[in-house]
Amino acid sequence: MNILTTISRISCAALILMGSLTSMTSCKSNSPGPDTENPGGPTAGKSGYLLGKVTDPQGNPLPRATVYTENDVFKGRGVEVSSGADGTYKIQLVKDLGQWNVRGYILKQYNGKVYKIQLDPENPDSFTEAEKPVRNFQWKLTGHIPDLSLDLYYGGTMEMFRDLNANELYDNENVEFTFKPEGKLIDGSTGKTLKIQAKKRYNTIIKDIPIGRYTVTAIYKPTGEQLLVSDAWGDDFVNYKPSVTMDFLGTESAVRSNSMGIGFTNRKK
Repeated sequence: MNILTTISRISCAALILMGSLTSMTSCKSNSPGPDTENPGGPTAGKSGYLLGKVTDPQGNPLPRATVYTENDVFKGRGVEVSSGADGTYKIQLVKDLGQWNVRGYILKQYNGKVYKIQLDPENPDSFTEAEKPVRNFQWKLTGHIPDLSLDLYYGGTMEMFRDLNANELYDNENVEFTFKPEGKLIDGSTGKTLKIQAKKRYNTIIKDIPIGRYTVTAIYKPTGEQLLVSDAWGDDFVNYKPSVTMDFLGTESAVRSNSMGIGFTNRKK
């Protein structure tokens, strides 16, 4: 074998090796990477945008939820968008305007009423447009709203009204109410029968009840006596009965939305 033949074979081998490496490199760059999609929402932000996902109490995508931004310096609402069919939303942020906050709510029709319900933020912290922020929300039936300076909850509120002609019963915290669900709760889930009492310090109000339709009864705990109840905000509020079936008020009430009023008495008819 002469020198020219050897050089020729080496060159051919080198070309074959280079072709193989090129082929391997080409396959690697064109193949998709592992699926890193997070079913709970976007995992990575986008410069200049706010991204997120809204889910219902069961963790399913929640479409048509309203999400809006507020600026810490320039007060007032910023951009408002609705979540898509997959629960996701995207808001373009104005550059160099400092810190932003984001909030969300849904309007839900239930038993002929419309309810406005605040959404729970996965991360309530403010952000800037340079942070590539991601903020996910969930609809919760109960729980404390993140602002600890306010005694606000995602559930409904019940106000207690003692009959002025009742015999004693000034210790409202000793009145136990039983809430029996009538049909599904507002999110379509099956509710549980609740036995609840007011706290001694705030003994005219009970907060954070899952919104639904309930049949309500009451007893006076120290004696076990059954009390009569009424819809305190209804047209027939003076007509006390052993039980009353009630809904929470919806957006038809400007000041008492997501609330109900229950009168109670031990006065016999």
